[in-house]
Amino acid sequence: MTAAPDTLRGTVSTDDGRLALSPLPPAALRRAQAPGPRTLPVDPSATDQPLLGMGANLTDTDVYNILRMSRPRQDEVLEALFHPERGAGWNFLRLPLGSTDWESTHDFYTYDDCPAGERDWDLRRFSVQRDVDRGFFALVRRCLEINPDLLFLGSVWGVPGWMKDNRHILFGRFDPACAGAYAHYLRLAVQAFASQGIRLHALATQNEPLCGDDRATPACRFTWRMQRDVLVALRQELRAHGLDTEIWAYDHNFDLAHAFVDPLLADPEARVAVDGVAFHGYGGSPAEISRLRGLYPEMPFYMTERFLGHPGDLDHLVQQLRHGARSYLQWTAVTDEYGGPHQFLGRPFVYRKPRDPLHQTFIYNLRDEPDRWSKSPAYGLYAQFTKYLKRGMRRVDCSAGHPGWVTAVAFAGADGEIALVTVNQTDAEQAFSPRVGGAEAEAVQPARSVATWLIRPGPLALGAAFRVPDAPQEPRAEPAAWDLAPVEILFPEGQEEGAEVALACRVRNVGTLPTPDRATLSVQFSLDGDCPVARSAARVGPIPPGGEVVAQGNVPYGGKTAWTAEAGHHTLIAWVELGNCPAEANTGNNRLGRDIWVRPSGGPAP
Repeated sequence: MTAAPDTLRGTVSTDDGRLALSPLPPAALRRAQAPGPRTLPVDPSATDQPLLGMGANLTDTDVYNILRMSRPRQDEVLEALFHPERGAGWNFLRLPLGSTDWESTHDFYTYDDCPAGERDWDLRRFSVQRDVDRGFFALVRRCLEINPDLLFLGSVWGVPGWMKDNRHILFGRFDPACAGAYAHYLRLAVQAFASQGIRLHALATQNEPLCGDDRATPACRFTWRMQRDVLVALRQELRAHGLDTEIWAYDHNFDLAHAFVDPLLADPEARVAVDGVAFHGYGGSPAEISRLRGLYPEMPFYMTERFLGHPGDLDHLVQQLRHGARSYLQWTAVTDEYGGPHQFLGRPFVYRKPRDPLHQTFIYNLRDEPDRWSKSPAYGLYAQFTKYLKRGMRRVDCSAGHPGWVTAVAFAGADGEIALVTVNQTDAEQAFSPRVGGAEAEAVQPARSVATWLIRPGPLALGAAFRVPDAPQEPRAEPAAWDLAPVEILFPEGQEEGAEVALACRVRNVGTLPTPDRATLSVQFSLDGDCPVARSAARVGPIPPGGEVVAQGNVPYGGKTAWTAEAGHHTLIAWVELGNCPAEANTGNNRLGRDIWVRPSGGPAP
């Protein structure tokens, strides 16, 4: 789809699957009138971040579901995902180095597993043969044949157990003594992928480094200092071997960036070693990207994981791009109709009934008939971004729109053509007026849909200044939602060094709706905003607006019954989450800090 000069052409996909990349009636741009309340001005003269790519994560679950199909059906699926014209045009994939938490079996592995009690400092056991044997590399090469512009991010879920404090692929923290060995391991992985015909554009040293102790799947907890040491050592390893793979830091949620990314980028050695910072979108606000861009304008920021299946969700992608993200990778691509198989909780996760396959994935086949496959509505919604927003395009200034009609983001290519993506998350058809310079058109977008509008400015649009002030926008009313906030950390005063301290936190629903029934409230307590010293996990009923509960910190890291107090001055931080509920309107993730003093044994407060 290409737009003629001074013409608006569009395609749309709807949440019910009725329309998928379906053409909209073209409209000729006319001379712009006075801006109205639903004018959507676009200014291609004001450019921002370039786009690296968009695609998904390719886990063992995806590979398993693709490879159990016949070869002709496999080719159809891969073309639907990667072909630039006949498919969604994905041009970026996140590839695991070993096992993830989305595996078809519980036989987790890394590229250097040792018998219990042994350590392989020289990496003599290093091998990617298991990925060769399961057909992983061959499948990735086929994706690359379909779209030669495909780039790859390598990411680790499971660090070799011998490099961790618990000597196991599950749970545990990274052993700082292994920073050099781990950098060596990652460099060998880059070279092994290259030997398989797969060049890693970038490398992330740990998926979600703050979640090492919350699931029985490959994971490892890092402090920012631990990751800094690995990043610095990895930079030296790659440079010494002539490898130009980029190094991306963090690879976790927005909500804890202040406690991990801020000190990491403030460290001179780390900042020199890092080529970019990766984020996930499961907690916090993408405004963190804008905040960090203000501090480090030269640093690129990327989105590397979240699943967005409904139009309201896709607005998150709009906001992430508007704040400066240079990429987006959805979580997984191909499942069966039950949303699996996977091992997210460390055991076979088998659904008893189909789990909304229309929005839990992009493509799904039947567990008992793998050659019967379908595209979900989410496939079309996401393809409205991936098919038209291509590598090298730059974001251009445009009105944010409004969630009451459409929200928007725009990119422009070197040829001047503008791709304006709009999300209508309402239950009604919405009309608005895209405007470029001296020209505008009338656009109508179906309910609960994502649309892409291509505009090629011609003489009419170029006949007036591009800069168009935003029209007065309708007040943005916050949607009704629950929201949790910790309001008081209950810490017994006068504690002495070595005492076992039971922590608790009073949590309030500061939203306008009750929290869902049968949900799990989790409160984590930390001394540094990073590793928790204690956490709670309790089932709670609906918490009404303004209602409060007290969460006791009774499941600390390491299996103790309470936090062992250390002498000195500390800032105790608590943050909350509410999950495992039928409909998450909000994820909370607020935090609260409190300064505390712990007395040395037998002495006054320091």
